[in-house]
Amino acid sequence: MRRPFVALTIAASTASWGLLDAHAEAPPQTSRGTLVIALGDNATPATKALAREVYRDEHLRPSVDEATVRVLAGEPVTADAPPALQSLARVRQSLPTAPDDLGAKLIAAIGQERQVEIVVAVSMIADRPTARVVRVTSAKYESVVLEGTAEKGEADVVRYSWPGATNVLLQLYGPTPKTAPIAPITPRKIDSTAPKAANKGTSWYKSPWFWGPLGAVVATGAAIVLASQLTKDDVNTVRLRGQVVP
Repeated sequence: MRRPFVALTIAASTASWGLLDAHAEAPPQTSRGTLVIALGDNATPATKALAREVYRDEHLRPSVDEATVRVLAGEPVTADAPPALQSLARVRQSLPTAPDDLGAKLIAAIGQERQVEIVVAVSMIADRPTARVVRVTSAKYESVVLEGTAEKGEADVVRYSWPGATNVLLQLYGPTPKTAPIAPITPRKIDSTAPKAANKGTSWYKSPWFWGPLGAVVATGAAIVLASQLTKDDVNTVRLRGQVVP
């Protein structure tokens, strides 16, 4: 009478081992892109400015939705937002504003969950926006410091920009060019009667939130670029400096 039960147990065990083997053989997901996160609510305006610059580049842009990048930039969540988004907002608010080992591990965990390579953490030191880089795999702050530019406009409205920051991130963390053989081009007949494919270029990074302040940056861009400089404080630290204009 026990034989059917034993057979069922063996079958169930075999199925479980099969699932474990399938999970073990699954290829690891590739991490790519960059997240920009605000350390402290007072860093939100500067973080948004850097996020728009970083996410404009396809090599740095992460595979996340607009709601996520806005919360990480410091925007508040609504009461009816999904629980995961509200939890993310609370985690961001709890992050230490000064770079330390615990903060780096928490920031790296946020990046790992969203499968990015690096996270750029923005904080305000006095009136200067400063950004540091956390590499997800090491869960440590890199020796890279980006200092943004702050400029007061009409009605004392401060505009932030990060001249040269994207280029620095691409040079240090961008994809490595790979040489591949050129495949022969095969002519293909185009069927004019076939329906046109949807425009896949339309995405969250082209929303009004993303492009909002671009005009102000372009208007003062030339002066800002001339004011920035890339230096090395020592053999290990790369520092991009902007300026604060009263």
